[in-house]
Amino acid sequence: MITKLIAPLALVLCTLLAPLAYLKLAVRSIVRPAVPQTWAVESLPGSVVLAGGTFIDEMGQEVVRLAGGEKARVVLIPTAYGPTDEEGVEQFRELWSRFQPGSIAILHTHNRGDANDPEFVAPLKDATAVWFLGGVQSRLLDIYGDTLLHREVRRVFERGGVVGGNCAGAMALGETMIVGGEEYDDDDDVVLRPGLGIVPKMVADSHWLERNRIERLRGVIEDHPDHFGIGIDGATAVIIEHGKLRFIGKSYVATVIPVADRQAVRFDAWAEGWEVELHDLFATTRGSE
Repeated sequence: MITKLIAPLALVLCTLLAPLAYLKLAVRSIVRPAVPQTWAVESLPGSVVLAGGTFIDEMGQEVVRLAGGEKARVVLIPTAYGPTDEEGVEQFRELWSRFQPGSIAILHTHNRGDANDPEFVAPLKDATAVWFLGGVQSRLLDIYGDTLLHREVRRVFERGGVVGGNCAGAMALGETMIVGGEEYDDDDDVVLRPGLGIVPKMVADSHWLERNRIERLRGVIEDHPDHFGIGIDGATAVIIEHGKLRFIGKSYVATVIPVADRQAVRFDAWAEGWEVELHDLFATTRGSE
């Protein structure tokens, strides 16, 4: 019953907002057309769980299920979360133990030397899931970018594991990451930097509706038509697996896709219960519907 009510709301939201993707072109000075391409996200080796804002149990349950259920070996990385040093890491172990994985390891440091230490990153060697907690996404790249830890996370994914995160943790998983620029500012004020690159050509934005970041993400994709965008609201997540997107949670997820034959984007809003084939979603970048 809830899904039946949410689905029409998603369609209404999409109907109201989608035309803005084309109307906005009248006031943008430089927009490069999208180039038809093959999107690597359609054939990822593992699963990705991207959560926006507030973490809910359904997200943790899905990660553990995808990672092997009672045999899942989960590694948590809470470094983006500022109070971790003062509050400690056991709170995260307690939370994730509710989902009953086989094991939980926690990796946290501010030292890039640690991130390059084989002993420190050893739990990733046999991990089946990695979860990056929310906070400040630039911390994750400053400490872990291009380190042994980063490479081992990639290996988890390459052998079919699950990589995910909420809020900043989700934003850091794209090839390009938003690190600054208020949602109400002009798009030129948005600051980008390379992300961890787990999902090729993706730009993710969290708190998508609750912080009014609709135009921020749309502007980034209009200016970078070789990328696609995913905007995730709080208490909501999108799962990328086997060439499909699935949606869980209490609010909406937006996909922002460059369009091949127009200087614009395709904008869709999705709610829990929806499932979409990535090949169909990217059809507009190939010049067909």
